[in-house]
Amino acid sequence: MTQNHALFLGIDTATPWRSVGLVGEENRSASIHWKATRDQGRDLLPKIEDFLHQEGVVPKDLEGIAVVAGPGSFTALRVGVSVAQGLGMGLEIPVVPVGSLEIYPPLLPLAETRATVLLPSRNGEVFVQTFQREGMEGWCAENVIRCLPVEAVARAIDSPGILIGSGIQSYRAEIGSLFGETTRVGDERFQVPQGSTIARVGRVKWLNNPEGFSADSVAMNYHQSHGALTIEERKGRQTQ
Repeated sequence: MTQNHALFLGIDTATPWRSVGLVGEENRSASIHWKATRDQGRDLLPKIEDFLHQEGVVPKDLEGIAVVAGPGSFTALRVGVSVAQGLGMGLEIPVVPVGSLEIYPPLLPLAETRATVLLPSRNGEVFVQTFQREGMEGWCAENVIRCLPVEAVARAIDSPGILIGSGIQSYRAEIGSLFGETTRVGDERFQVPQGSTIARVGRVKWLNNPEGFSADSVAMNYHQSHGALTIEERKGRQTQ
């Protein structure tokens, strides 16, 4: 092992933005993000390897991996989870599943106490969840994840706080007209996932439950949108 230790890797492939990041002791934090390509299944591991090399880290320096496990595109989620599990099992370290929406509120400054996260789904729908700050660093989900048509979001949320998440980029015009000028919308810093935040959220979960995250037992939270095929329907198409 090098001089690095207590490092957690974060991986997100849930949305059109991909992100990889690290957190460690002494406030160490680093991230990269990029737009997904058609080769999303092949470029993730090389991206991780290049990122670790640039940070002067070797895989054996990692004490755990956090991976976004849904909701999101089934295929994209499977890519991220598979890579995380492969690394985790090879290194014999925990792999912690993290929700796609819970990674955005920690990006906000301490002055923000309430936020609604929007993530793009499909067919004009978004995944939606509202969070309330608890303490200096923690956020608590106030409701369950819902998949709604964009035009229904404003009616479904009485007090959204600040709107954040990658769904803002996908539906900027619609969101502006639906919510009006009285609702604040986070800027680009709060619309793109950060791998370091994913790693930090996962590390906290692991510290609270050190024996609870085996690399071979990560389950995807494929929260089906109304226009999506079920897993069984996907299997049926593949066998035809």
